[in-house]
Amino acid sequence: MLILSKSDFDKNGIDEIGIHWGQYLALTFSSFFIFSICLYKAIPEFRSFVLDIIWFINCSGFNCNGA
Repeated sequence: MLILSKSDFDKNGIDEIGIHWGQYLALTFSSFFIFSICLYKAIPEFRSFVLDIIWFINCSGFNCNGA
C-alpha cells in the first residue's frame, strides 16, 4: 500500500510514481466542482444557498466591476 506524505515528494514536487502535487490538487478541485454542480442541479435548497452567497458577495463591496 502506497501512502503519500509530505516527504514522498521530491524537490520538484513529484512523487515516486511520477505525479506532481499540482495534479492531485487539480483532481481534487475538479471533483469538488463536479459534485457541487450536481448538488446545484438536484437540490433546490443548495441552489438557493449558492445564489444567496453570490448575492451577498455582489452587494458586499467585493464586486470590482463598479456596479
